Amino acid sequence: MDKEQQKIRLSALFNAGKLGIEPGKLTGSVSVPQSKSVAHRALIMAFLAGDVSLAKVDLEHASDDILATRAALLKLQEYADRKEMSEDDTPLQIDCKESGSTLRFLIPLVAVLGIPTCFVGHGRLPNRPIKEYEGVFENSGAQMIYRDENGLSLPLEIKGKMRAGEYTLPGNVSSQYISGLLMALSHEQEASRIRLSTKLESEPYVNMTLDVMRAFGCEVVSEKGGYYLTGAPKTKRESAFAIEADYSQAAFWLVADYLGSAVVLPDLPSKTAQGDQAIETLLAGLRKAGRKEGGEKIFEMDASDVPDLVPVFAVAAAATDCETHIVHAERLALKESDRLASTAGMLRVLGADVEVFRDGMTIRGKHYAPGERVFSGGTIDTHKDHRLVMASAVAATVAKDTIWIKDPVAVEKSYPTFFEEYLDLGGNIHGINVG
Repeated sequence: MDKEQQKIRLSALFNAGKLGIEPGKLTGSVSVPQSKSVAHRALIMAFLAGDVSLAKVDLEHASDDILATRAALLKLQEYADRKEMSEDDTPLQIDCKESGSTLRFLIPLVAVLGIPTCFVGHGRLPNRPIKEYEGVFENSGAQMIYRDENGLSLPLEIKGKMRAGEYTLPGNVSSQYISGLLMALSHEQEASRIRLSTKLESEPYVNMTLDVMRAFGCEVVSEKGGYYLTGAPKTKRESAFAIEADYSQAAFWLVADYLGSAVVLPDLPSKTAQGDQAIETLLAGLRKAGRKEGGEKIFEMDASDVPDLVPVFAVAAAATDCETHIVHAERLALKESDRLASTAGMLRVLGADVEVFRDGMTIRGKHYAPGERVFSGGTIDTHKDHRLVMASAVAATVAKDTIWIKDPVAVEKSYPTFFEEYLDLGGNIHGINVG
């Protein structure tokens, strides 16, 4: 079957709303997509440098989230080029699709640019939190106006123009607030300071933002309790910014390897600001805990910096002879699904012993002989969450029977070619006409 036929077949399975994966190991080489997190940031900084194409995005394989950010930036550029803005302008409508990154990054950007904008979105996005920006917008020169019936969510209108200055944010909410504000304020020619009122979580994501900003000539200083933007003129970037391979997507193949497959990932950077590179250390620690002789076999994963790894790491934990505690994961409730509940639901279908708490979960893995099938077959409700879809597919490699995955099309949010790669690696995917 050639690539085009493969795409047509997968499209038909996606349209059916469910696909089945037969047990079997995967073997071969995969070039994972560009880092979604880096790509969002690179596109925004390229836009602020005057040319979105300065971010070298692989558009052929780009995810829905990246395409949403790029389309929004091109729309903003067209609007800014066409006319002068005034308070009486009809707001420009920006559709963020289901991308929380697009929404949180662009809210302060349009405010700094002074472009009246109305943000809309789909799926769970209208219900995902953005309220932390409300304190930032007070006395900033810009306004947030909720247009929904309850005054809490999307559609959200931004009016006015945010000034350079000093702004305070809590550090224990999504780092996207901090990153969005940093990138937006870098456009101002006057100095700004961002203060954090609590300890910073997801610090690797903010460090990634700083790396990309500096690559586009921004002078930003990390200081105790926050960040200082000097307002100095940026050095002009002449060449396109290359976007490295994505560890958050590589994690699925690395866990498949952990479970006994043989997948080679030749393009992963050895040195990176991507916090999800931690999957390598986490799997090494989990393996060591599972092989411990005598005493309690316990492993702890702190999810505060790497929440996106939880669904697939939980699959590895369920297949390891130890008790795994995933802690500081309360923000998972606010992702594309309530990922604490949905990950636990996936594990229970697989036959795993899992207990969920407000801020994490405990997984009691079982002992399996080498080569033994680990998980039960069954139907997994992914709640249209891309990471649950891919984690379920990885679990299928060591299942005893077919794993049926609902809403597989969700992978297009972050990794559109995931199932094409899965087939290339020897995976057996098919569909069935059931309810």
